[in-house]
Amino acid sequence: MTRLQEALQGLRQEGRAALMAYLCAGDPTIEASVEGLVAAAQAGADILEIGWPFSDPVADGPVIQAASERALRHTRRVDVISAVAALRARVAQPIAVLSYCNPLISSGRDETLRELAQAGADALVIPDLPLEESAPWREAAAALGLSITPFIAPTTDPQRLPQIAQAADGFVYAVALLGVTGAAEDKAESILPVVAALRRHKDVPVLAGFGIGDAAAAARWRSRGLDGVIVGSALVKAMAQEGAEGVRNLVRQIRAGLDNLG
Repeated sequence: MTRLQEALQGLRQEGRAALMAYLCAGDPTIEASVEGLVAAAQAGADILEIGWPFSDPVADGPVIQAASERALRHTRRVDVISAVAALRARVAQPIAVLSYCNPLISSGRDETLRELAQAGADALVIPDLPLEESAPWREAAAALGLSITPFIAPTTDPQRLPQIAQAADGFVYAVALLGVTGAAEDKAESILPVVAALRRHKDVPVLAGFGIGDAAAAARWRSRGLDGVIVGSALVKAMAQEGAEGVRNLVRQIRAGLDNLG
């Protein structure tokens, strides 16, 4: 069992929700982004997600796009790998790397996956990797102990759910609304029927992301039966405004909202 699977299984057994915290590597510096994620871990984040800055992050809203633009001014491939290694040296939580396909293949997919695994990553979140093209990626990742996280959305075709369930060896990322990261939750379309249909094929942990930025929103998604939440844009804002302490305070608030539910 992988570190990610153990963490999610342990949370389920305890009846607690998972909190996954995202920051972009290199925003504002590599050292500061690592400090921000360490602060998130200390404040109660269960999974840490470090973003690989990219020039065309099509799934991300303006907050994370701006973070990527800032980071790209001084962040290179070696810096992202180093950030993962520095984070692993300081935290016990699973580490997920969010990256689009291009950065992962620019220096050779298999070599990049190997370096990420050696640095201490546990999972990859790749928004632009189609499920139908993911088998070679998943095979290469699995050989290194990495999982690749599949996505579901309100528009997911029910006929694709068996393949998504089969591909899920850590958790499934539920895109909670139609749009980009950081959008308002009141624009959400219900993904709950898709989650229920997925679980008829496999009882895999499902974490909701997109539009979740405070304790109240996190608690609402937990009350809807999700296994946890993913918080990105709000933490990137907190990092830009108040540094690691801003991240620490927001994660602490969201953790309290999840734990005090009902």
